[in-house]
Amino acid sequence: MSWSTARRRARTPRHDGDSAAHRWPAVCVLALIVASEYKFRLRANDESVSGSPDVFIVLEIAAYAVVAAYLFFRFRPTSRIRRADWLTCSAYAYAAVLVLSALYSPYRELALVRACQVVVVLALTRSIARHCPREAPHRVAHWFAVLVSGSVVFGVVVPFPRLPTQPDRFTWLHLHPVDAGQFLAIAVVLLSAYVLGHELPRPGPRWPMPVYLLLLGICAAGLVGSNTRGAALGAIVGVLAIAWTRWRGRRRIEVAAALSVGIVLAWLALGQQIESFFARGESAERLASLNSRTDLWAYAFDAFTERPLYGYGLTASQGMFLEEIGLGGGHNGLVNLLVDTGLLGAAVWLFLLGGIIVRAVRLRDVRPEPRMDRMIVLALIAGLIANSMFTEGLGAPSNVACVWLFLLAAWAGMAGRTQDEAPAENATTDRTETR
Repeated sequence: MSWSTARRRARTPRHDGDSAAHRWPAVCVLALIVASEYKFRLRANDESVSGSPDVFIVLEIAAYAVVAAYLFFRFRPTSRIRRADWLTCSAYAYAAVLVLSALYSPYRELALVRACQVVVVLALTRSIARHCPREAPHRVAHWFAVLVSGSVVFGVVVPFPRLPTQPDRFTWLHLHPVDAGQFLAIAVVLLSAYVLGHELPRPGPRWPMPVYLLLLGICAAGLVGSNTRGAALGAIVGVLAIAWTRWRGRRRIEVAAALSVGIVLAWLALGQQIESFFARGESAERLASLNSRTDLWAYAFDAFTERPLYGYGLTASQGMFLEEIGLGGGHNGLVNLLVDTGLLGAAVWLFLLGGIIVRAVRLRDVRPEPRMDRMIVLALIAGLIANSMFTEGLGAPSNVACVWLFLLAAWAGMAGRTQDEAPAENATTDRTETR
């Protein structure tokens, strides 16, 4: 055996009997999400764009640095160029646009930090796709659901002071209810998929049905308590996508009819409560303006027409809207990208979203069909897109939606493998050793 072959074998992680190979994707993904999103203190909105760090910002950056160092020393990138498919290339292109836009952002310090975080997220999800078996995304999804459920329980047991403008909306720590709703919507879609598809064949952990139902009940209750309309819409769209892809033919028609009857009965029984949930006690004027979002989007369109091609730079919308209207961010994924990265960034982002959907739809032609993976990827991307109509998470860096966007791109590619097929890195090493 040659020295180069021995080095390649040493760099390739084992999957059989190596428990760390099963744990590290979930640990790294959850570490980045917690470091980016979980707020352990209240901070003024203008402090986030000023570039003035505190101890929690330092800890957030340190968490990303630790994950980056772990990936580097575990997988040690080589100079050998690998062939990438078009979906992987679109993920690289989107990350590249965000990084380049940070160079001309008016909030340079914040933008460069966010750009580096995007690179780490991309490296993590590509490492999962290259080095992990098909069960890895399912393991991440399970422990993400546990994290969110545990956060809901923590928020009930240890309630933190609520924001003055959000006194009746549930959250945990100092997380904004909109951000908490985004977590909860993703968890509800994931758990609904594992409940409705519990009998479908799939790799990864398979917990008892009562466990899934308990976690789903906790997350659904938290979502209702957060009173986040966009997140609720995203969860509904995601669950409907699950129901549509779970069954086929005559069974799908039966399920559609049962859902229609259930929706009508729910509206007759709980119509007033449903209206109160979405109205949230606001005036007709505020509802017509989507809680001042239409005013913000009008300002965003004027700003976009001044720099339509490349935008103002990463995180620019956060500071610009805060100064002009008092609302940080575009409150819409596409609007946020049009202001930050212009038509170039928006086009690459839309191509990535469309690529994930196309790749997931084509999984129907894989044999044996990974129906569970197909169902989850389509449902999650549909729910995230629906929620992105009212919050910028999917079109912004360093948040839970951004992490799941890159993870879904990796998941859609991994699902095309057969259940017993080794990751690409292992297959390459095995062929080299055979020669």
